[in-house]
Amino acid sequence: MAVGGAADRRQRADALLHRAPSPAARRGDGDEPHRGDGLSAGGRRSAVRGKRAPKRASWLGNARDSRILRAVVARAAAAWIRFVWRTTRWRRVGTAHRVAVLATGGPVIAAFWHGRLFFSPLWGAEGRRTFAMISNNRDGALIAATAERCGIEPIRGSSADPRKPGKRKGGADAYQAAAEALAGSHVVAVTPDGPRGPRMRAQPGVAVLSARFRAPVAPIVFSTRRGRLARSWDRFLIPLPFDSGVMLYGPPIPPPEGDDAEAIEAHRLAIEAALNALTAEADAMVGRTPVDPDPPA
Repeated sequence: MAVGGAADRRQRADALLHRAPSPAARRGDGDEPHRGDGLSAGGRRSAVRGKRAPKRASWLGNARDSRILRAVVARAAAAWIRFVWRTTRWRRVGTAHRVAVLATGGPVIAAFWHGRLFFSPLWGAEGRRTFAMISNNRDGALIAATAERCGIEPIRGSSADPRKPGKRKGGADAYQAAAEALAGSHVVAVTPDGPRGPRMRAQPGVAVLSARFRAPVAPIVFSTRRGRLARSWDRFLIPLPFDSGVMLYGPPIPPPEGDDAEAIEAHRLAIEAALNALTAEADAMVGRTPVDPDPPA
């Protein structure tokens, strides 16, 4: 009897060790990650079935919440951006477009896709006072601190459609701050597809700002040969030191004659098309597989 009992216990233990994983545990490496995944630590199940253990704190999460740690991380990030920039062999195309749009002395909107933001503080504003619209969330706080270290003045809030203020975080304040910057003939940097996509699809906000303040939109894109693409919604390009890359400046897109819905939509599509064409060209120049836009929303 004792021998039989021991055998039964071994069989039960073996069954527990080799039973099939639950559906939640079968997620493959190729599965699409959730938006917002990546650097932050995810939740984990506890040993008690059905209960979720507390999330483990990460250094990045602490940097988002702690003003002191955020300042330290922002300083390091800004130094790293400059280091990668200086050790990259750059080919610049369309510099005359950049010089011409800045030489007017009037308001300018510099447009970057969210996935090509890494070098946006160093695109070449030629000493012009520059503001940047940055999401009003925990990640945005760290990005804003880094931008300040690079000489950019952050505007916290969404760059979505300012005609729908109820759908944005801090949108009314952000729109007002951007409006004041453009009215003062400064440069405002925006990500037309931020902060959550669809990837490489322009939202109306940039077109509205351009139309109302008669500000041309300067499309700007970079690409590098060995950079890594993050598994994020925007396929964020992370450049590496000692690489080769291209920085493309497209022809400025003039503001539309009117600000009615039809004119705004045509302007939005023109901005989107210009940025997508530049992105494809930049990736081809360095031999990268192109990143495709998401389907239109």
